[in-house]
Amino acid sequence: MKITNVFAREIVNSSGYPALECELVLDGELRVVASVPSGTSRGFHEAREMYDGGNRLMGKGLLNAISVIERNIAPLLLHQEPDVFQIDMKMLEMDATKNKEKLGGNVMLAVSSAVLKAQASMEQLEPYELIAHLMGVEEVTLPFPLFNMIHGGVHASNNLFIQEFMIVPAGQHTVRSCVEVGMTLFHLLEQELRKQGKHFYVGMEGGFTVDFESDFEALDLLSGLVQKVNSTYGATCALALDVAASQLYNQEQRIYQWGDNKFSTQDMIELYEGLITHYPIYSIEDGLSEFDWEGWALLNARLGHVAQLVADDLVVTNPERISYGIQRNTFNAVLIKPNQIGTITETLQAVRLCQEHSISTIFSHRSVETEDTLLVDLAVGTNASQLKAGGLLRAERTAKYNQLLRIEDRLTSDLLLR
Repeated sequence: MKITNVFAREIVNSSGYPALECELVLDGELRVVASVPSGTSRGFHEAREMYDGGNRLMGKGLLNAISVIERNIAPLLLHQEPDVFQIDMKMLEMDATKNKEKLGGNVMLAVSSAVLKAQASMEQLEPYELIAHLMGVEEVTLPFPLFNMIHGGVHASNNLFIQEFMIVPAGQHTVRSCVEVGMTLFHLLEQELRKQGKHFYVGMEGGFTVDFESDFEALDLLSGLVQKVNSTYGATCALALDVAASQLYNQEQRIYQWGDNKFSTQDMIELYEGLITHYPIYSIEDGLSEFDWEGWALLNARLGHVAQLVADDLVVTNPERISYGIQRNTFNAVLIKPNQIGTITETLQAVRLCQEHSISTIFSHRSVETEDTLLVDLAVGTNASQLKAGGLLRAERTAKYNQLLRIEDRLTSDLLLR
């Protein structure tokens, strides 16, 4: 099957702005579409996104991006069989910049993702099956989800400095049981917030934005609910935090501004040590700034044996930065966001590099999302340990968890039929 038509369009993302979608037509019949998300809290070294600027749609228009796909990239695709590695290499050669400054990371990922889906369809495979083949994975495993419960930081207008408070149903044996625990905790949290008379609303990533007085109040409430669920329902849940510490860091002064407090790197490490002692915290993401490499090495040496320390802004799914971090022993887990790097090929390279060095990988959504669920297939096909897709209260988030449930059913059915 060969690609006969290439289209691109603006669709609506979860924040009411345009998202880029690429559609490929194969042999005039088969159609596949892929769309890409965007981040609110972005790492400094992420791939550049292409937007129109100007007055239309507050500068977020994508007409130039559409033109690049249909005029510049389409000739690479037309009358070719879809092959994601080959197309990615051609786009990287065409772009020839460090951070996708010419074509745009959103442009390249939309095309790359559509080609991957087309290649899977051509080979009569599910996307996760093709990804597993490309990775040399003989038997896939399912990631356990991290559910975003409470929003803070730049994702919310409240007093919380920690950006995401998540629950981790790591002790469950199936995705379905994880989702059941997540749903139970969400409704218990809502009931407790109403009982306490808290003002809250659904946040941009599908959790609750709550008028808490402090991060500790949020941690106290979630810890109590986790304990209740663990004892009442026989679950084994823990907490995970995304601190997004780059948002708190003053690079010139080398200090972290946490409200009225000014913390050194050592102060931050001691803060996390205290939190891990008092709360059931399994994972801390972006605990230090993307510019604080020495601090990350100290953090990992101090707490890497008792908690998952996840690098996001520090490495931005970039194999070169991941390799540098591994050499300096700065983390034990990496967040994987395909739109940070711009192609499926480079995303898979980043995952393979982590796995070769026993670094856990967590595939993650972005704060501004679409209904596209390829992220889930990537997590499954690469045998990632975890999937972070937000809360359970917005359709663009639940679409990912629902896809994970479907894949679990398919894999279970395949096993039963053997």
